[in-house]
Amino acid sequence: MKRWRPDRSWRAASLAATAALLLTGCGGTGGGSDTSGGGKGELLVWVDNTRTPAAQQYKKAHPGLKMRIVTIPPDAGYVPTKVSLANRTKSGWPDVVFLANPAEAATLAGDTFGYAAPLDDLVPKSVRDGFTPGSLDTCTFGGKTYCLRNDIAPTVLWYDAKLMKSYGYEVPRTWAAYQQVGLKAAKDHPGTVVGAVNGKYGAGIYFGSSGCPTRDTLSLTKVRIDLSPQSCTRVADLLQPMAKAKAVTTVVPTDPAFAKLGKDNKILMLPGPAWFGDFMFGPAFKIPAGRVAAAPMPTWPGETKPYAGQVGGGAFLVSAHAGDRTQKAVDLVRWMTTDVALQAKQPTYPAFTAAARKWGEAKSKDPYYASDPMPALTASANALRPGFGAVRFEAEWQASFNDTVGKAADSGGDLGDALKSWQDKLAAAARTSAYTVGR
Repeated sequence: MKRWRPDRSWRAASLAATAALLLTGCGGTGGGSDTSGGGKGELLVWVDNTRTPAAQQYKKAHPGLKMRIVTIPPDAGYVPTKVSLANRTKSGWPDVVFLANPAEAATLAGDTFGYAAPLDDLVPKSVRDGFTPGSLDTCTFGGKTYCLRNDIAPTVLWYDAKLMKSYGYEVPRTWAAYQQVGLKAAKDHPGTVVGAVNGKYGAGIYFGSSGCPTRDTLSLTKVRIDLSPQSCTRVADLLQPMAKAKAVTTVVPTDPAFAKLGKDNKILMLPGPAWFGDFMFGPAFKIPAGRVAAAPMPTWPGETKPYAGQVGGGAFLVSAHAGDRTQKAVDLVRWMTTDVALQAKQPTYPAFTAAARKWGEAKSKDPYYASDPMPALTASANALRPGFGAVRFEAEWQASFNDTVGKAADSGGDLGDALKSWQDKLAAAARTSAYTVGR
């Protein structure tokens, strides 16, 4: 089986984002009239297919509100490209937009685009404080909040409870124990894997949970990138022997080759985002009911808190061009992100704390799981590692990881040396995206 599969979709996204920047540069960002968004004073709302029914529900509940809902694809680069076209014509901006790729908030809030409106004076602090701690970090630049998170994707340690029991292994609480179990499983049960090291599933899970500053946004124009501290080198030390033993794979979890591992009972553990529970283990990996369980992320040396990484989630933005529709746009976004009854029914982990508790009631009783996954999910949601910001070079962040650390893991190379190459590529990508890079 060919193990190295780069995530080509993110390379395509990078090209799309570059095209968007070029288009915007040609047209400038000037302001439009108060009706430039929806036309004739109507609220223009862009949401993905999953959020469309909720937007329609809101419209039905507010018959006096002129509101046009446009369903957009979740493709990376789509929203920046379309907003750049609106910037050129100085019209057609959506008053509200949902981002399936929340890192794009860094693009839309930047001076080059000038799209996202700061929400600090529009959404009360008491409401913003109701979101899971750290969940709005990816919306915050230079102390200003530019979006509200719809859902988050904290990472947990997913594992096959049946295999763990039959093999006689204990669920690891530390990364050192995780490595030991992984190496033993690879030796005693050839082909068994305990993790994936590819793109965001490597960079966001392992390096993100460790606090390695690969994308620490200090403002919309400054980013800290430093892969020399222990928070980075300890990840390389963790993965190096497991990569050599093939205990971790460089096949991306969304690849059919990874699904085969599940069908062949070769996935013992898999650190991954909350949404893996519902959308990967059963539908993609074909793991039968009653076997999948979740534990908090293992702790890193010298720490007692099991910090989580992040891989996914979505966010809502309000247009800086909304004019007299601004408050209506904010009201919609606030309802979409904080209404407990609405959020409790959504497919992924709500960012709003009260909604997450309600959402978890059904999850706790889900017969698919070997045990209640909510204690682990809740613990991870409340332990998001700081310093993982939204950046304009998201696509390059993933691709450069694959080109350096991923290739080293796949070929038996030195992961420590690969960090130096990744550092250079990240810094170059950041500068190309108009950041000043610091350490």
